[in-house]
Amino acid sequence: MKVKCPGCHATYSLEAAVDDEAAREFSAVMADLPREVSRPLLAYVALFRSASRSLAWDRALRLAREALALSDNQVMLGQALVETVESLRSKQQGGGWKPLTGHNYLIRVLENQSPAPVVSNTVAVVPAQRQQQPGKISQTRQTVGNVLGKYANGSQ
Repeated sequence: MKVKCPGCHATYSLEAAVDDEAAREFSAVMADLPREVSRPLLAYVALFRSASRSLAWDRALRLAREALALSDNQVMLGQALVETVESLRSKQQGGGWKPLTGHNYLIRVLENQSPAPVVSNTVAVVPAQRQQQPGKISQTRQTVGNVLGKYANGSQ
């Protein structure tokens, strides 16, 4: 089954993605994250890709795992990823852009963030993080796994 990228309009074989172990793992990692983290993480990982080459699935998976390991607080990590992507995209548009080679910029952004917003006389509301029980697979991850499994086994 061929799919079309909404960003670059390139066609891609879904079967090829399913055959790649790293692609399946990357999809599962992204499916387990809340939207506030998964979207900016995907944009952040794209900053490691050069203009002339694609990013390999195994590298994308490694980069995503490394970025997620930088903070246990997903809300704070999501905010840091958004800030990092916005800042680096503005530099990218200025020209002379070179892809990222490490997580140093994100680490500095995380270090400069406060753990929770402080507002006097009001209560700060921070979205609750999803707690995953050990050994239990989220419903989203299970659905992605089922869909990818069908294509891996040749049944459509």
